[in-house]
Amino acid sequence: MSHENFQKWLDEVMSKIIKNFELDVDSTRYKLLESISIFITSIVYRIHLQFENKTNKQNEELFIILKRFKPNLFQIYRTDLQFHNEILFYQKYTRPDEIYAKCFYVEERPPLDYVIALENVNTRGYYACSCVHNPPVEYTLAAMRELGRFHGKGYVMKQMQPEKFFDIVEQIQEIRYTNKFTDNIFKFCSNINTLRAIEYLRSQNYDAIFCDKMEAYLSNAFDKVMIKTIQPLEPLATLCHGDFTLSNMLFKTEDNGQLHSMLIDFALIKYSMPAIDLSTYLYICCTNEMRKNKFSEFMQAYHDALKDYLLDAGIQDIEKYSYDALLDDFRRGALFGFVIMCSFIPILLGHLNSELMIQEIINLGPLESVKKQKYMGGDEVSKMLAEALLHLKDLGCLEHVL
Repeated sequence: MSHENFQKWLDEVMSKIIKNFELDVDSTRYKLLESISIFITSIVYRIHLQFENKTNKQNEELFIILKRFKPNLFQIYRTDLQFHNEILFYQKYTRPDEIYAKCFYVEERPPLDYVIALENVNTRGYYACSCVHNPPVEYTLAAMRELGRFHGKGYVMKQMQPEKFFDIVEQIQEIRYTNKFTDNIFKFCSNINTLRAIEYLRSQNYDAIFCDKMEAYLSNAFDKVMIKTIQPLEPLATLCHGDFTLSNMLFKTEDNGQLHSMLIDFALIKYSMPAIDLSTYLYICCTNEMRKNKFSEFMQAYHDALKDYLLDAGIQDIEKYSYDALLDDFRRGALFGFVIMCSFIPILLGHLNSELMIQEIINLGPLESVKKQKYMGGDEVSKMLAEALLHLKDLGCLEHVL
């Protein structure tokens, strides 16, 4: 887009936002501070808005995050549906008294015109973690507590406002784990990259029977793990984030010294099982050592926050959300996070450049690009994946396979 066309677009969008605030257009000014391309899905603009408060006649300012649809590879990653889900979340699911970023304005005009204007919560002291993998323990504990509250909100709305809750659920679009799209890159990733761990175990002369059974199962991981795991089972099904990683949360240290987390980016929300969010974080963001040593502590932090949220909301029948019930759900669905780990760990560890990955998808197509990128990181990553799989075995998460 040329500079002139971009400026015209920005002026039009900001004019709509200013009118939405009911501000005096002539006395309101805005400035573009920064423009960032966010992987494949969107372009983010940081805007500084200055205006006069009509009540007290004082000059005030507001910092805005403007997310715009990015057409690059949208047919493969279904960016349009991702924007649809996030708009749905902010318009129909959140309440003004909750800690999520305030949503100021949205546009949803398929197929390519999507805009979301959000509060820049840096002004509230929330910032991204400095790492996307292996954070300090307190960050994971904060993440687990916030996830407990997030899942708890779903349980509360499902019980107290079921009509509204399921109306929202019906409008959510599944983007990754579905067979309705041809050349689904996530299908290729699931079925190809996951076998890397088995190949490594075979090279180390690990139990052949275990390897045979896991290879037969994981060669169709997309259907047997991913699609199967996301299916909602009562009573534990709730609204899940769907992409619960460090890159999709911000952190703030409160006055009492406790670290607090705020979730962002709700493009992949789904009505599903707690295990998909828990396993995604534990296998994407934590090292094998951290997961082994702190697993119970992390799970307990999640459950304590969930239980407190439910009780504070007046939900008395919480036995169905017991620690044991949630642990059983985790065991049933933990392979979900492992399958994601097999594709994304090389990226998080810097072995695969995201720009190069996108270019190879364009040049080679989804299937061939996944095949080419399968062994990024070499034996270091292969060993890491194999050890993660064996830890799943130790936790009892593979009994339904073995």
